[in-house]
Amino acid sequence: MSGEPLRIAMVSRRVHPAHGPGGMERKVFDLVTRLPGRGVEVDLFTETPADVGRAMAASAAMPDGVTVHWVPGRWLPIGTRKGTVVLDRITNYPIWARRVARWMRAAQERPPAVVHAHGLAGWGFAGFDVGAPMVLSVEGLEEFEVPAGFKRIGYAPFRRRMRRGAAAAAAVITTDRVLRPVVERHLGIAAADQVVIPNAVDVERCRSLADAQRGRTLLEQLDLAAPAVADLLFLSVGRVVPNKGFEVLAAALGRAAPRLPAGWAWILVGEGPALASVRSAVAAAGIADRVRLAGSLPDADLHGLAAAADWFVLPTLYEGSSIATLEAMAHGLPVIASRAGGLPDKVRDGETGYLVPPGEFEPLAEALVRAAGSDGPAMGAAGRRLCEAEFAWDVVIERYVELYRRIAGEPRV
Repeated sequence: MSGEPLRIAMVSRRVHPAHGPGGMERKVFDLVTRLPGRGVEVDLFTETPADVGRAMAASAAMPDGVTVHWVPGRWLPIGTRKGTVVLDRITNYPIWARRVARWMRAAQERPPAVVHAHGLAGWGFAGFDVGAPMVLSVEGLEEFEVPAGFKRIGYAPFRRRMRRGAAAAAAVITTDRVLRPVVERHLGIAAADQVVIPNAVDVERCRSLADAQRGRTLLEQLDLAAPAVADLLFLSVGRVVPNKGFEVLAAALGRAAPRLPAGWAWILVGEGPALASVRSAVAAAGIADRVRLAGSLPDADLHGLAAAADWFVLPTLYEGSSIATLEAMAHGLPVIASRAGGLPDKVRDGETGYLVPPGEFEPLAEALVRAAGSDGPAMGAAGRRLCEAEFAWDVVIERYVELYRRIAGEPRV
């Protein structure tokens, strides 16, 4: 081909910083901002945010070589503008994805060589020609993991069309090796036919934000820096929703407390609809004096806390790949996590932390006690080495570029 850059259409309904700091939002941002440095131009299609200031900030954050196309959603009189409830997702999401496909075909002076759709954006394209081969990144699959009930029934259209979208894709990207059987079971794509490209973190950025003094100052503000307080600091980060299992962690800490050092503490960073439930679980466990629900924090404060913490704990009931866990590992924190989703690819039991069954507070309590008596710094160092070797963006970005060039039929460079 000519010396022109490879052109990719990137499709994600949500992206950081326009739509918040979620895992997929951050991943898409990190990916598109790194591709121009590898000879790839990007047309990013994402939903117009309600906050105009967020849109301006997101556009300003993009480097040369990335063009943002703000595609308005068609908001039916159901659901919410947050795009999180079932009725919204099964109606507005496909309408938005089809609109993206029409814009993509009509508005491009030069059509993309590859379309890369993230998560549910891909299923909206099922049966609709987007004008280029599609790469589909599988994200979460919570639509397949929800228990019986209204939500399970409501997501049935998603499950059907996600299978259609995966079958039509030129490549299906799975974020973790351990998830290949799950993707095969849910989407019908054989494990051998999936492309494993892990989610990644900017290790150097994490380290640059790891201001231990800032962390200690925040601990003082949270009343956790007095003598004999926070001798053993557990940190959790995530959206506070039922599937994250923070209520389970509260119960486990209550059970483990008599066997933990006198100065243990748990900080939960995040907000969400289950916050009141977590607060009730903390009170029921009798540990309110050792727990701080910190809400959302700026990146600098979050990373400062990571520099001050001893262990990262993710008690999730089901999970995709967990960028928050990778960031903790980049900071050298050992991890206690559920054996769920892609976490076993990162948390290697007894090496980089401990794995426990999801949803069971007694094994989690035992892991917390083990953490108090184990060599956490050595496990954390092992996790940091693993993160640098397999989950750093400098390593992972090349795998994306290689895949795009293969799908587009271009030689590797």
